[in-house]
Amino acid sequence: MGHQQLDQFLGWHEVLAVLRYCGLRFGEATALRVANLDLKARRIRVSRSVTYVRKIGLVEGETKNHSSRTVPVPMFLARLLDTEIADKDGSALVFPSARNGGFLTLAQARYTFQKATAAVDGCGGVRLHDLRHTCASLAISAGANVKVVQRLLGHKTAVLTLDRYGHLFPDDLDAVASAFDARSNYCGRSADGQGVQPVGVARNML
Repeated sequence: MGHQQLDQFLGWHEVLAVLRYCGLRFGEATALRVANLDLKARRIRVSRSVTYVRKIGLVEGETKNHSSRTVPVPMFLARLLDTEIADKDGSALVFPSARNGGFLTLAQARYTFQKATAAVDGCGGVRLHDLRHTCASLAISAGANVKVVQRLLGHKTAVLTLDRYGHLFPDDLDAVASAFDARSNYCGRSADGQGVQPVGVARNML
């Protein structure tokens, strides 16, 4: 059973797709309101998050790093979301709870997700948060550099991104050496900045 079948089994196709392909944290996805979506530009503005506070309940506030970001949305997902928010007011939640129309709860989501993955061959032990890692892996495999992945996931620094996902980036040492070989006949720009100087010319100037 594939990702789409799993999502349909859960009944949360759109919200899980946002976690998987846009890299949002669960709390960020549950806090999304219609006004945060610009589906013509295929962008989501992430500025709020929902967390559980003991003795209080679900509380909406700033994101984990107290910052906002804009993430891209694949075309297929933009079409799904367009259907999801049809006829909704800008202040309405994109993914309201089916129980009470309020915020989705992480506890409920984890329980349902773990129950579903346990029933799917090859998905046992997969966590809800792993969908965020899937997004990072897909972005890196598509050629995104570390700064792009940092912005996508909302990490505070690129160092944090490298610490978590550095092993997924390709080893570019050979590519660097090959690039140097391709430019071995030149030493840089000329004194007037108008072009490059052959190595032989540069040596005569030393």
